[in-house]
Amino acid sequence: MLHYQIAGHTVAIETPDASATAALLPNFDLFRVHDAANGVLFRLSGDLPLAVPSCPRYDSFEWNGIQYEVYNTPGGWTITMQLNNCKQVLYATHDWQHIYTDLSLVTKNEALFLNNFLVMAFGMASAPVKTVKMHASVIEADGKVLLFLGKSGTGKSTHSRLWQEFVPDCALLNDDEPVVRLCSNGMVRVFGTPWSGKTPCYKNRSAEVAAFVHLYQHHENKLTQQKGLAAISSLLQSASVMRANSHNKELITYTLSDILKRTPVYRLDCRPDREAVSLTEQLLERSAL
Repeated sequence: MLHYQIAGHTVAIETPDASATAALLPNFDLFRVHDAANGVLFRLSGDLPLAVPSCPRYDSFEWNGIQYEVYNTPGGWTITMQLNNCKQVLYATHDWQHIYTDLSLVTKNEALFLNNFLVMAFGMASAPVKTVKMHASVIEADGKVLLFLGKSGTGKSTHSRLWQEFVPDCALLNDDEPVVRLCSNGMVRVFGTPWSGKTPCYKNRSAEVAAFVHLYQHHENKLTQQKGLAAISSLLQSASVMRANSHNKELITYTLSDILKRTPVYRLDCRPDREAVSLTEQLLERSAL
């Protein structure tokens, strides 16, 4: 059994060869723990003869060049993932606590499938415990972080890079797939994860969230605080939500609404320059007051 702790939640992988499976997940190395002392968020087992259901597809979508198909059956969810001529299958109980796959968990060419199944399972299984995986680039300075949100190509990574160029003693915490958690003490924290898009930034650390900043490309730099529907819409656009599962979307929406009561959201219309960085730098200064 392999155990990994992500954002304070432990996931377990039942495998015939722990060393071989761990070798498929080098980005998980810093998150590995010896046991599940605080319980397990979900358990994944592999090398099972899973078949695609005969019922109609519930949903299908493409993400990063990979085709997904979703089937909702009486016992749980079946999800297929196809890349070129290779198709793999995952089955999850409706509560996402028990997950099964036809992956052997020991073959080298399974690494991409395994990573994607794990990130999907984590997003679904953690939703009931006030945890949301988001698409964002995260900069940390003075023990707090800013999450830069926006559509692909908007400039999230560019803005983080400019921060590192112009602001002393700041660091990239994650560049694409951090996890935000509303903790039991009411604090909103962001956690590094074993996933970070195209940037290999896999840090097992966390920090308090100072603000969320939704970026829009513009010829002028302007920072505006968002409220109400505009604020929740910004967060929902960047949250990982399984659109085929209305209960998952409801849980995520409730968590984001609670987060908004504690943490501000801003809109940044910007150019990729030092002045734009200066505007967001003020947000960390305000949070320290």
